[in-house]
Amino acid sequence: MISLNRRTVLRAGLGVGVVAAASAVAGYEVLGSSSTPASWHPPAPVRAAAVDKRKLLVIEMAGGSDGLSMTVPYADSRYRELRRRTAIAADKVHVIDDKLGLHPNLPKLAAAGVTVVPGVGTAKPDLSHFEMLHRWQTGDPEGRLRTETGFLGRLCDHLGDPSAPAVGVALGVGSSPALACERVATLSVDAGNDGLFPVFEDENIRGAWLAAQRAMAHPDRLDTPLLATARAGSAAALRFSDVAATLSPAAAGYPDSDLGIQLRLAARLLADDSHGLRIVHVPMGADFDTHTGHTDKYAELMTDLDNALAAFRQDLAARGLTDRVLIAAYSEFGRRVPDNDSGGLDHGAAGTALLLGPTNPGVAGEMPSLRALDADGNLRATVDMTEFYATLAESWFGVPATDVLPGAPRPLPGVVAV
Repeated sequence: MISLNRRTVLRAGLGVGVVAAASAVAGYEVLGSSSTPASWHPPAPVRAAAVDKRKLLVIEMAGGSDGLSMTVPYADSRYRELRRRTAIAADKVHVIDDKLGLHPNLPKLAAAGVTVVPGVGTAKPDLSHFEMLHRWQTGDPEGRLRTETGFLGRLCDHLGDPSAPAVGVALGVGSSPALACERVATLSVDAGNDGLFPVFEDENIRGAWLAAQRAMAHPDRLDTPLLATARAGSAAALRFSDVAATLSPAAAGYPDSDLGIQLRLAARLLADDSHGLRIVHVPMGADFDTHTGHTDKYAELMTDLDNALAAFRQDLAARGLTDRVLIAAYSEFGRRVPDNDSGGLDHGAAGTALLLGPTNPGVAGEMPSLRALDADGNLRATVDMTEFYATLAESWFGVPATDVLPGAPRPLPGVVAV
């Protein structure tokens, strides 16, 4: 098992200095031809709001995002030896410190400041998407507990009011195991329809349709347990649709992508304080499973992520939520370190997670060694997924990690700016 009392630090002291305006971005810059960092000046962190005012947005990058492309170990010659087809040149990255730099297509993320967590995973990884997504969604690092609740759902149970229309919302099609809970309401909604039930051009037809839905959702003592559950679900969805109809207007400036549409609705939901919502879960529709043609595919994914997050953070600022919303992004696993003959990367183990918002920019945790790979050529985890989750639970929400996670994981120190 990974030691939970090993030293974890934020590296924020080394990087590059300010250069000409054409290449400088708020404390980061693209390396010059020498590829030698000098000094780095991270943007001043935003101090977090009071604990009871805080909210969380979680982005799930399903498919296995390559952490070594998102946060490039540009100073390590071993990286270029193992990635002969897919390595990113050192003079293209946005420097974070003397070891790591962000992907070239993440300039806005670099400008705003981000906390990166390399080497996130488990001591006993599995190369199956399904299995590792299950572990991340339930907060079960070894897949042995098979709990019926999800990590985010357990957080919602601690944070929320059972009378609230929804304490947690997933912006995707189908239920989200991550939000499965016991005592409060959580929902999955279609971001493309702004969380509303279908809109009809004829208001009379819409009224009749909604009346029928409300009648079917009404409790009935003669129901079987299965029908009672279905009715309760419909009633919750109707309540949330009523809430969604009262949200503040959507902001402009988002990319016309699935992620842009999801984050545009997320900002409106998080801005509403009257209905008890605390957590929004965003399962990205993009495919990070880059077995072939990794370089071009990943560049497109990073462009979408960069543009959507920049628009979302600008929207949060306009709504006065900069100090209240923490953004966390993870993938079920990373990619294998050596690239394959198709210019791609196969399934790996440890990956890289991101934290944005009221955090101290830099690198949290320890970068895995490229010289001590496992038998499959994968990175060994240096930060357990439960440590990452403990940071969300305990450091951000003030919920003891032991209440929502197995074992006794410790949060990463110094991440939240207080």
